[in-house]
Amino acid sequence: MKKIGMLLCLTLLLSGCFQSMGGSEQQYNEKYENFMELLIDNSKQISTNIPFDWDFQMEQTEEGYTYTVKISNPRVAMSNVQMIGANLEEINETQVAPSIGIFEDTVYNMIPNQVNVEKGYYEGMGISGISSEKAFVLNCLVVYKDKNQTDNYVYFIINANYDDFVGEEVVDGNE
Repeated sequence: MKKIGMLLCLTLLLSGCFQSMGGSEQQYNEKYENFMELLIDNSKQISTNIPFDWDFQMEQTEEGYTYTVKISNPRVAMSNVQMIGANLEEINETQVAPSIGIFEDTVYNMIPNQVNVEKGYYEGMGISGISSEKAFVLNCLVVYKDKNQTDNYVYFIINANYDDFVGEEVVDGNE
């Protein structure tokens, strides 16, 4: 309930910010809200079949602990790929979760062995964020359309701990 209340506060804040902007900004806001609801509602339903590789990097900076989650090497054709990641314990009305494909008009596609950035076909994509905590749980959601234009949802969780990265370069989700 606390998380839902925080999500509602975030919704009101974002609604106020986007009210004076165009209709497309309102659509982005609604899309973001839907993604956050999906992320919160399904945070316990981890996908067992992840059709891509992922990796996670973390480092300490003056702002806190920065992290990057990248997805690459798709094993299926993925069109209109969108991604969001959030530490559900840090959701508040002033911080927007890192995402890609939600707030922009760019369409990201990932198809095995095909890269053509000019046509929207990427080798991989990623999100970056900052956490005030050196150890946290990052909930990630990737949504894409398959070859039949059916929406597919992939949930995965990263148990991030900066101490694990001291002297390390990359944690690979496929190992």
